[in-house]
Amino acid sequence: MDKVAIVTGAAGVLGETIARAFGKAGYRVVVSDLRAEPLDRLAASINEGPGQAVPYAADIRDFDRVKAMVQDTIAGWKRIDVLAAVGGQGLGRLSGTRKEKLLIEHTDEDWDLVIETNLKGTFHCIKAVAGPMMEQRDGHIIIMGSNIGTTGRTRAGSYGTSKAGLYGLMKVAALELGEYNIKVNVVNPGRVAHPGDVVDRNIQESLLKRIQDAEEVADFYVYLAGMRNVSGQIFNLDSRIMF
Repeated sequence: MDKVAIVTGAAGVLGETIARAFGKAGYRVVVSDLRAEPLDRLAASINEGPGQAVPYAADIRDFDRVKAMVQDTIAGWKRIDVLAAVGGQGLGRLSGTRKEKLLIEHTDEDWDLVIETNLKGTFHCIKAVAGPMMEQRDGHIIIMGSNIGTTGRTRAGSYGTSKAGLYGLMKVAALELGEYNIKVNVVNPGRVAHPGDVVDRNIQESLLKRIQDAEEVADFYVYLAGMRNVSGQIFNLDSRIMF
């Protein structure tokens, strides 16, 4: 397979698993995140299978860096078929404190950090890949959403706002890029456990009494990337009633 995917946020649990799934499917994968070290290991692991991978450390808040990543991808592999825009975090992880805040506790710096990473950073990625995808008249942009963007959650105001904004961003991008055969969708992955997480409440809320599996989310990304007539949609991979 000669298809090419860029996966941002590839150092995280979901991003890594999604990158591996594209590699397993035979894609050429650019694995991107802030830190280079985990990307080197991930790329080496993917290269042991049917796919190919290269690491690319980039801060998605920096459009010039994102644009350079896209240009280097085109130079090396001639096209970009999929952007999996997974990169994004809550305030606690981004600030390194592991502590979220009430809205009234947010400083302007707190707010800007989350919004610029999750919302503006995703905008940068879409803007950067749109040109090459328009030229080839094909492509699929898959944005990582969150149920918190639809239901809200205490102490996740900046995160929830950034994720809610992604729904609007997706719809506009889908409208503007559709004439070029570029599909744009959002995937809400459901509750996926991270090391050290407490998930008892989420299990109780689940109709199936379990939380989401990262591999199942990743497999859905690969499946969705292959669909030819789906755009402007929000997919909830969850067994909780969200609306």
